[in-house]
Amino acid sequence: MIVKTLRVRNFRNYESAELRLNPELNLISGPNAQGKTNLLESLVYLSMTRSFRTMNDSLLIRNGCDFAGLSCTVSDERRDTRLDAVIHSSGKTLSVNRVPVKKTSEFVGRLNTVLFSPDDLSIFLDAPRDRRRMLDQEITKVSSACLSALKNYRNLLRDRNSLLKEFHPDESYLEVLEERMAAEAVTVIKERRAFIASVNRTLTGFYQSLADDPLEAKLNYHSCVSEEVREEELMETLKRMYAETRAKDLEFKSTGSGIHREDISFSLNGENVINSASQGQKRMILLAFRLSIMNYIEETAHTRAVLLLDDVLSELDRERQKTLMGLISKPYQCVITGTEFPDFLRQGNLTEFRIRNGTIQGGSV
Repeated sequence: MIVKTLRVRNFRNYESAELRLNPELNLISGPNAQGKTNLLESLVYLSMTRSFRTMNDSLLIRNGCDFAGLSCTVSDERRDTRLDAVIHSSGKTLSVNRVPVKKTSEFVGRLNTVLFSPDDLSIFLDAPRDRRRMLDQEITKVSSACLSALKNYRNLLRDRNSLLKEFHPDESYLEVLEERMAAEAVTVIKERRAFIASVNRTLTGFYQSLADDPLEAKLNYHSCVSEEVREEELMETLKRMYAETRAKDLEFKSTGSGIHREDISFSLNGENVINSASQGQKRMILLAFRLSIMNYIEETAHTRAVLLLDDVLSELDRERQKTLMGLISKPYQCVITGTEFPDFLRQGNLTEFRIRNGTIQGGSV
């Protein structure tokens, strides 16, 4: 999968811009605060129908404008697909090949992007809900079943919590809701387990290459059920969990256990990185994590994602820059932002775009 063209209109600080992207390496250079990251944000939005920087879509619309328009042409081995998103005061309109789609699930997954940005380092100290959101975003890029199950589970959870707040809740209806919640949760847990297992198959190798460090890196899944519970036992285990916690949930008028309380963490040689890792090690484990996600998407969706690196190289020494580029060059289309780039990057097949005040001043090969 590659992005051939990207067009933005009234998006952030861009009045209008079009980029014809190189199938391999694309460099977006320019001073700080000129709009480099905004272009990565537009690609992520066309991938996930949401920004990675704000939950408020209205902030994406250029000041004084009524709407923002985003469009790209995505190519795989079989066909080209045009994706359009128009953000306006009443929401957003999504189209595939100029045909409007009613469901987000019909749009998400047409373009897969994986982003690494300096803000990723906050994930270690973020609230569990933020890590869950990140986890689910990566999975639902390639799993419509998980996307549907999460949506259904959240609706059922809302209904159960409302019922728990009633003066005399109908416990037979609680049982019905719990069974339906368990059925949706089974799908989510299976998908989360598969994602964790896939990441862990490559995480240590990527980390050791990037960090020149022999430690074992691992992504840990803190699930509401034991990892020893087999898939065929998940349904009954979850139903039993809801039944056993029902009295406490009635007391607190909220559902205290379930997939909506799960979490993940990273470790090096069994030690949580929050307590034991340096900032450099944390950065390397997150870069390795993003590369592992690229591998997960390829083995699950049988397509390669587009890798987006926001001002990453400036944080790495020359040897780590070369190691990273050696891992990502050729296999993936990559878009990298930075104020300046090392000379060794300019020796291969690439296109460089120079940005100033929301204007593209070049696109040279």
